[in-house]
Amino acid sequence: MKPSLKLTNAIHILIYIARADKQSSYSSKSIADSVNTNPSRIRALMSDLQNADIIKREGDHFSRPILAKPASEITMADVLMAVDPSSATFPLDNKVNEECPIAQHVNPVLSSYYDLIDQSLIKKMSSIAFSDILKDVNERAGELLCHVDEVENA
Repeated sequence: MKPSLKLTNAIHILIYIARADKQSSYSSKSIADSVNTNPSRIRALMSDLQNADIIKREGDHFSRPILAKPASEITMADVLMAVDPSSATFPLDNKVNEECPIAQHVNPVLSSYYDLIDQSLIKKMSSIAFSDILKDVNERAGELLCHVDEVENA
């Protein structure tokens, strides 16, 4: 799993959605301003999160997004699989010289090791609940910025 801005941006979006201030705008433009990206990127990530049943809409299609389940039931692995399912920690170099005896074998050998690393990382990410992230955000801020385990209309 190469460092994924999709993962970072998706978690930022989820933190924004879990915020305690329910009076703020939840438009893709407002969220994009917070993430410092463009609204179309936010809409695409939110669509991925909605398709994975991590978020849902409170009312009609254009209503405020909310968490679809308690933050303690959402893991970092869930978020990664929702927004970047084909990510890999270390990509293989597919531009090797196939006539070289070393090059012919390096990718298959490294692939098995890289798969083990990816599996280990996903296992670790599965043990990190979104509620842990929210608690850390609140602690770092020194105030309640985000609701930790609130699910509205779930």
